[in-house]
Amino acid sequence: MKFISLKPLFDLDTLLQKLKDNKVVLKFLSSSFLSLPVSIIVSFLTFRRIEPYYMGVWLAMSIFETYATILRLGVVNGMNRELPYYLGVGKTEEANEFAQNTLAFSLLNIVVLLLIVPFVIFRFELNITYLACISVAVFRSTTAFYTTYLSGTFRTSSHFNKLSNIQFINLTSNLLLSPLIYFYGLYGFLAMQVLLTSINLVLLHRFRPMRIKPALKVKVILTLMKTGIPLFLTSYLVSLIDTIPRLFILSYGNEVMLGLYSPVFILISTLALLPSTLGQYYYPKLTYMFGQNNDAGQVWRKIKRLYLVTIIVTLPAILLGYLILDDVIKYFPKYVGSLPYLKIGLLMGPLVLSKLGNFVNVILKKTDQMGIYVVSYAFFQTTSLFILYRLNHDVLLTVIWSQILTSLCLFIVSYFLNQRTVKLSI
Repeated sequence: MKFISLKPLFDLDTLLQKLKDNKVVLKFLSSSFLSLPVSIIVSFLTFRRIEPYYMGVWLAMSIFETYATILRLGVVNGMNRELPYYLGVGKTEEANEFAQNTLAFSLLNIVVLLLIVPFVIFRFELNITYLACISVAVFRSTTAFYTTYLSGTFRTSSHFNKLSNIQFINLTSNLLLSPLIYFYGLYGFLAMQVLLTSINLVLLHRFRPMRIKPALKVKVILTLMKTGIPLFLTSYLVSLIDTIPRLFILSYGNEVMLGLYSPVFILISTLALLPSTLGQYYYPKLTYMFGQNNDAGQVWRKIKRLYLVTIIVTLPAILLGYLILDDVIKYFPKYVGSLPYLKIGLLMGPLVLSKLGNFVNVILKKTDQMGIYVVSYAFFQTTSLFILYRLNHDVLLTVIWSQILTSLCLFIVSYFLNQRTVKLSI
């Protein structure tokens, strides 16, 4: 008689090997997940010490950072796509040339912004609070030109290991500097933003993977723009659409309302942390892989796994958040009015996947599909705000339900767009 031996459901050696093989991505994800408790601690101090009005002013002025990115003109987007792709194809010299020219163009962006900003600021009569907030936003925008370039050069596992270490240092700095908020309120918060931005800048520069000199060649810049402008326009327009809820609150409400809504914005940003981190890690790797084998189906299968991982991790976090919100909000008496909107905002959890909706199109350079994605986002966001506000004149309730419905519709549209894109590419 032949006996059937049953293998254990979980093989310890196999599990340990998988953990070893994926230790870099796990470390990178861990550094991102650790930002959650750090964010909670910093948010605790922020919402305890800073009035909703001042948080509203900061959120309003930080919109400047979105508009300032227009100076990039798609060059860094082009490098982010072409650098790993050309390395995957084996064209190392061309890849390095892309990086050199992107570095030069990013430094040029800084000069141009610093020349423009004084005219913009002094055209408006800003009080000291607005002036302080816009100054910090300008500083962050200026450094972002260089740090965005640097971030795009991290590609390999060893590079992401260094990037993980940088994130751990940034998290530690965040905690160590948080007492500034407790002692100095809004101005401590702003000083903290300047210091954290500076620390991140120094670390990225110190551990940059490509130690190259800037070179500015018109032909190379135009090549990067040709690839990057469609990607940039997509990213830029999505960022502009992201600001519509804030502008809506300012138009139909005031700074206090925007401040009350700030915990919801932080909640949504926190929920989006996992897909954005996975995207940051896998984008250069998937582009490199596509350059090697030109297999769109393999790219799409890996992205669907990212969807699944995000859903599995997010759902328990949403349930936990709902159970503890009533008790947590008691520690923030100035923001008790945010509670109902925070509870509804938890529904955004799985829907933040819509932020990955353009991933396939970017890697495959399908500009027509990117255009459909952007138009769909703009249509859903503006239409839902208009309709919901007609039905319910609660500004904040309108905004949160609008964001939920927009994300749901956008996820459905982007999923089927990706399916179609892959089928056409095979």
